[in-house]
Amino acid sequence: MTHYAWTIKAGGQQDVQKVTTLPELYDVLQMLKLPGIAPPAWLTMDPWRDELPSDGRFVCNEGCANEWSVVWTKVAYGPGDKD
Repeated sequence: MTHYAWTIKAGGQQDVQKVTTLPELYDVLQMLKLPGIAPPAWLTMDPWRDELPSDGRFVCNEGCANEWSVVWTKVAYGPGDKD
């Protein structure tokens, strides 16, 4: 199973940093109830290729008081790993 290192930053909250699978990241995003959140899978999907890029960043409400962001990168364990 593929894992991702990710960080969620939201004003007034402590940063959340973890290494998990995508479903676990989506669970955390749902739990935090961040303003303006779409279905969590939409935040990490590449709309042009219909697949997840190995790394990326999403920012909601950039420049506003309720700005928040999530940054992720795929963790490579070795050549034998499978998704």
